[in-house]
Amino acid sequence: MPRTDTGIEPARITILPSSVADGIAAGEVVDRPAAVVKELAENAIDAGATRIHIRVEAAGQGLIEAVDDGQGMNPADLPVAFQRHATSKLRSLEDLRTIRTLGFRGEALASIAAVADVEAVSRSRSGGEGFRVRIQGAELIAAEPAGCPAGTRVSVQQLFFNTPARLKFLKQPATENAIISRLVGELALGNPTIAFRLDVDRRRVLETSGTGDLRATFAAVYDSQMATAMLAVEESTVRGLISPPALHRGTRDHVVILVNGRRIHHRNLAFAVEQAYRGLREPDRFPLAVLDLLVDPGEVDVNVHPTKREVRFRNEGAVFAAVERACYRALRQSPLYELQPSGTGPLLELRETAVLSGVPVGPHPEAPRQEGREIDGPRLPALEYIGQLLHGYLVAEAPAAIVLIDQHAAHERVLFDRILHRLERGQPSSQLLLIPPVLDLTPGQLAAFEEHEAWLATLGFEAERFGPHAIRLRAAPADMPEGRAARVLELVLTDLLGERTPDRRLRDSAALLACHSAVRFGDAMTPESARQLLSSLAVTAEPISCPHGRPTTLILPDDQLRRLFKRP
Repeated sequence: MPRTDTGIEPARITILPSSVADGIAAGEVVDRPAAVVKELAENAIDAGATRIHIRVEAAGQGLIEAVDDGQGMNPADLPVAFQRHATSKLRSLEDLRTIRTLGFRGEALASIAAVADVEAVSRSRSGGEGFRVRIQGAELIAAEPAGCPAGTRVSVQQLFFNTPARLKFLKQPATENAIISRLVGELALGNPTIAFRLDVDRRRVLETSGTGDLRATFAAVYDSQMATAMLAVEESTVRGLISPPALHRGTRDHVVILVNGRRIHHRNLAFAVEQAYRGLREPDRFPLAVLDLLVDPGEVDVNVHPTKREVRFRNEGAVFAAVERACYRALRQSPLYELQPSGTGPLLELRETAVLSGVPVGPHPEAPRQEGREIDGPRLPALEYIGQLLHGYLVAEAPAAIVLIDQHAAHERVLFDRILHRLERGQPSSQLLLIPPVLDLTPGQLAAFEEHEAWLATLGFEAERFGPHAIRLRAAPADMPEGRAARVLELVLTDLLGERTPDRRLRDSAALLACHSAVRFGDAMTPESARQLLSSLAVTAEPISCPHGRPTTLILPDDQLRRLFKRP
């Protein structure tokens, strides 16, 4: 390295110029137009606004404007608000441990002003005159008195005018607008006491009432029919709405988790919601939910991400359990399936209904309770077996209703509950095979067999090595037809190659055994076995669906039949 005339090496570490530091901070906080909307709306929420009106033009590159009726700022504070680390929400490090506001870092307005042309006009609720500032690229252009109502209006134009590389990473305008709409919808769901309005290119996209009714807000974001179907979650630490099993989406984007009103993205907590639906939904389908977790601010760290998207819990396991338990309890009030007219003619469609028209719902009078099992979910009405149709459906009569039962799904549910109960108690049930089959395994399956041999024995499989790449199956689960045992063991070994929590592995294994042990669709059933199946189904924990979420039972009430046949 070259030396100076004094023999001292020149400094290689220097302090970044403020323009560069501002640009780096802006890159962390403002990555797309939706980030600007988020920061402006959250500032308005923190300011105690009861109405927030957001306008967006040209996907945010033309204009982003947020107008609120919050407490506003006085002339002395407004210019300071656009300086880095300027905040009214934090005074000491101790305050950070119990922060309740959405914003607190003091970087939002400064970061926005560093990459855009910003005008802010504000007047304090406490009185005094309004004030206006204009800042472009972090440089103060104007600061002067201005007439305005109490509250704040922030207008952002020419976003990323001085960082053209950032523009190349933006999506198509329709995509950016969709991201903004979803963001504002989530903010509205998290703050039902605030009236939100969103206009995109002079078209009203969203408007909520701000009455505090979460269901009404949900109706504004989605639609009234979906809002009516949502189930209330009302626990001491978890409040909100979740969808019934029949209402679902193809992605996880519709699960909104809040902590003390702050929207967060937390994969484990979203998974906790999904876990409550085990056995009630089809694979690759996901619920809708809006859940606010009430957590002691001292038990959660909100300062782990520049945009405050993520948080860290002191006891994440307890929070996970609280979310799963709250959703599980709400779902146990989930309605039964019913066939109803589709509204487009004589066709019928499957719907969930909380009140079965004329069908009394309660424990089956002839069915004994399963030992040690609490039954607090939807119950089937008393069923009288009539016959079998198309070698797959059982027909039964209930008080003032006809009931159709999918025999495979119903038997699968019965076996799943029986197997799960046995596994939870560590009570394997096996049957010796008359002719033990030899299975050739892949290296992975063989490794799974050696690692999980004790677990396989718990399931009811007993096997031994039989050569370098094979095993001999000597016993299989008692409920399983002997001819299916070898194939099912191969599937179990393949499934064990994937990572599973112990609880997930238990339920997945029980579901797999139940599916391959159940009577198949198309098999003939004797009246005696059909009646026994209906009796057993009535006392299962979730009689309305199989472990994979398919419905077991459809109910067509008499009043619907009369309507279809145009009878009085």
